[in-house]
Amino acid sequence: MVGDVAPMIVLLALTGAPLASPAATRTLGFGVAGFLTTIVPACVLVAFRRKYLWVVWASVTGFALIAVGLAGGPSAGILPAIVVMFSLAAGTSIKRVWPAAVAAIIAQVVVILAVRRGGFLDGQTYVMTAWTGVALFAGATMRNRREVLAAAHERARLAEATREEEAQRRVTEERLRIARDLHDVVAHHVSAINVQAGVAAHLIRRDPDGAAEALGHIREASRTVLREIPTLLGLLRTGDEALQTAPTPGLAAVGRLIDSMRHNGLAVTYRHVGGPVDALPPRVDVTAYRVIQEALTNAARHGSGPCEVRVTLAANRFGIEVRNPAPAGAMVSPGRHGLVGMRERVVAVGGALEAGPHDRGGGRAEWVVAATIPLSLSPEGGNE
Repeated sequence: MVGDVAPMIVLLALTGAPLASPAATRTLGFGVAGFLTTIVPACVLVAFRRKYLWVVWASVTGFALIAVGLAGGPSAGILPAIVVMFSLAAGTSIKRVWPAAVAAIIAQVVVILAVRRGGFLDGQTYVMTAWTGVALFAGATMRNRREVLAAAHERARLAEATREEEAQRRVTEERLRIARDLHDVVAHHVSAINVQAGVAAHLIRRDPDGAAEALGHIREASRTVLREIPTLLGLLRTGDEALQTAPTPGLAAVGRLIDSMRHNGLAVTYRHVGGPVDALPPRVDVTAYRVIQEALTNAARHGSGPCEVRVTLAANRFGIEVRNPAPAGAMVSPGRHGLVGMRERVVAVGGALEAGPHDRGGGRAEWVVAATIPLSLSPEGGNE
């Protein structure tokens, strides 16, 4: 409100000051009557320029031309029009303002030429047009500065929002990774415990030694779960402090994994084709282990026969294929956490995974999990 009224008061003071002198008529070019009918209405309109910018500009310019006509030449009545022209240029696109400025300048020149005897070469003819041009360029400069500042603030806001989104994305990815690890550990070992518990219950009367061996496997599997779960849950609670963790398993531990599955009663055949796997990127290494672990766990739960694991390492590609017999038409819901977790792991290192039943004919079907990772595109990172 103050920003609207203050220019009006200043303009009234500047244009009305000459009225205190007996020479007011010579200074303004007209007397009190002309001041009240032209300058005062124009100054009052200036207070409404923010809300009715174009209407105020047209009205104030009209009063300025009337003042010029009454004064017989350049007059202080042009001051309100200069202020409004500045506001117009500062608040409107220059493409829309410059035609209005040109029209005002032409009108000023025409009126001055009509009321004065000086011609086109008379300097007084262009006094008001020069001030109009100054107001135009000053307003345009102000507008450009505001746009530059607004763009800088917007870039800063977007940069801050991007940093927050990136931090949130990393937190979400880390929690998903921990959830996948937790699922893999729990699903695998609880499945083993379930199988061995069934074996122990079956053998406890007629083969106590076999039952004791099964209970030993249960003890070992439960010990592994109790050792790994606190580590994974601790990652959710720790910040930057160091956390003692066991080495993340990789393909070097596949032998122990397969032995544990065989102890649980699943017949597993393992084949390795191609070069050694020692030089695999760490993230690919742990991803391969977790995919094989989850596939074998699913085979033990849902399969109906021996399982075949095939690992292929070529120059630029690493492949995993796990096959096991399944009833014809068998289908596992794609919403299962295990399959979703496997796919997320493989996609995270730039690969692709397919899992589903394959009909072998004759009422026979097998469940196949096949993952392919292009080694040239897989991210080079630390162990997950």
